Amino acid sequence: MVLDIPTISIVLFYISFIQLLIMLFAFRIIKNYPGMNYLLFSCFASAVCGLLYAFRTSSVQKDLLIYLSNISLYFSILGLNIGFSKFLGLPVAKGKLLALTFLFLVSYICFIFTYNNNSYRIMVLCLFSAIVTFLNANILYNHSIDSVRPVSRIIAAACIPYGSFLIIRGLFTFYKETQNYSIGSFFNLTNYFLTIAGILLWTYCFIIMTVQREHADKTLAEERFRLIFETIPDCVFISELHSGKIIDVNESYTTITGYTREESIGRTTLDLKFWKDPSDRDCFFDMIRRAGGCKNMEISILNKERKKINALISSRITHLNNNTYIISVIRDITWNHELKKQLKKSEDTFQAIMEQSPVSFILTNTSGEIEYANPTFLQLMGYEIQEVIGKNPRILKSGYHNTEFYHNLWTTILSGKQWSSEIVNRKKNGDLIWENIILTPILNEEGEIIQFLSTLEDISDRKKTEQELKIQARTDMLTGIMNRRSFLESAQKELSNMKHNSQTAAFLMIDIDRFKSINDTFGHSMGDRAICLVTEECQKLMKGKDLLGRIGGEEFAALIFDSHEAEIVQTSDKLCRSIEHLLFYSDGQERIPLRISVGVTFYHPASDTLESLMERSDIALYQAKNAGRNRISVIY
Repeated sequence: MVLDIPTISIVLFYISFIQLLIMLFAFRIIKNYPGMNYLLFSCFASAVCGLLYAFRTSSVQKDLLIYLSNISLYFSILGLNIGFSKFLGLPVAKGKLLALTFLFLVSYICFIFTYNNNSYRIMVLCLFSAIVTFLNANILYNHSIDSVRPVSRIIAAACIPYGSFLIIRGLFTFYKETQNYSIGSFFNLTNYFLTIAGILLWTYCFIIMTVQREHADKTLAEERFRLIFETIPDCVFISELHSGKIIDVNESYTTITGYTREESIGRTTLDLKFWKDPSDRDCFFDMIRRAGGCKNMEISILNKERKKINALISSRITHLNNNTYIISVIRDITWNHELKKQLKKSEDTFQAIMEQSPVSFILTNTSGEIEYANPTFLQLMGYEIQEVIGKNPRILKSGYHNTEFYHNLWTTILSGKQWSSEIVNRKKNGDLIWENIILTPILNEEGEIIQFLSTLEDISDRKKTEQELKIQARTDMLTGIMNRRSFLESAQKELSNMKHNSQTAAFLMIDIDRFKSINDTFGHSMGDRAICLVTEECQKLMKGKDLLGRIGGEEFAALIFDSHEAEIVQTSDKLCRSIEHLLFYSDGQERIPLRISVGVTFYHPASDTLESLMERSDIALYQAKNAGRNRISVIY
């Protein structure tokens, strides 16, 4: 056999093909790590490279086979780059590799069809293959997987001379163009020898790397499992499937069950009298046989002190070292059970409070839809429960409050704050009701509003009483007209307003003549009737915003607007005559004479005050009485 390029190409093909088979076999045994498919592609590409070059002597398309062989060699080196990057957990330099590949193919094809220069094609192949080889060395040297670092650096060290050789070959070809590919030149032979040696080296080293990495991963997984096994707060134990014997327990197991590691290993859960209810054990193993495991099955177990523990058990069948085991995780939920009881008790208490409370409660979601209303609310507002669930509380809106009132309400509660006020709502039958309302946002653990609780107390009776008290504070209880305080306040307000316009006004002071005689002779009840009769006659003469008030026992005051002086005098005289002609009888049917005296004065905006008006009208009143009573007296 002649040691020439075609022969070496055949050797390259066989070695690459055998390498491909070996790696396929190895990958079926060893864990399939990322990047292995690209490494298999590299083996395949190098085998194609050798095969094409070997057949080029017997083919009429020998130049085409050489071109394809060279391209296959480049892609073989490129496949190593991607495969090593993925295997070592490094990002693939996609942009850089695409740019290099694009430039390589463009340059190579250019020197085929445009210039048809073999030397330049070899230079292009050597240059780009060298660049990718150096990138491979960088990947194999700079990674973070400690378990494969020594072996990967051997491959990295081999890439350096191979890439350097390609550079030297390219430079040599630049100065001395090669015209005949069949010449077994030093560079061609060396290139193939180095390629074969590199394939054998990286294949051997890579298999070692995968074995080392798998071993390291298993060790790390075991360490992580042991760390989780020992630190998990739940009780964990491993038992044999066929015998039920416990082979390992964690620290939490000893804390929860009370059994030590030595007391548990080699014994079964039956030996430890683990199950409080035998039916729990039967159900557990039935699920294991049918489904291969169970998840969060609720059971009751007994600890070493024979104290009951409520627990959740999750188990799974697993295969370790050609044996079958059950890994079981038990979570103590005894405290949860107690908490549920307390919560149930609290819920029942809360429900009872809500149902029996004399105060109305409604619960709404964040959209404002009613989710709950207690019986007090339903009874008070006249609704059935199905009529309000899902409805918005605006069904209670009375129209009494303005937009600003509701804007303030929503702004407050949506900020997470409580809001309270007095509100007028409307019942189902249309009646209005005053209520004291407290709106409270209900927050979850993240501080987000999930519901709104409205507490409503009927205060209609209180508001009615308040209104009555207000009326009583401003009204004379006997006659129903303004009392002294209310009259003086209203008169003062009206006179202040008259400073800014040209209104006229008259002030009248009215007194019942000989009223003490009526009281002394006929009794106070008749005196009260006399006061009421005078009030009724006075009210007949009032119009518009005229004011009338009782400012003393038998004394009245009136402020009359927009009337001429002559009209006021005439009206006052008419009042005296109408009262004089009243038929006022005692209980014994004796007619009681009823007369009044009236003092009249007129308002002068430039100088008068309420006090000055009262003083002048009072003087006028006494002038009328001194003149014989039952008459009017005027001071202008």
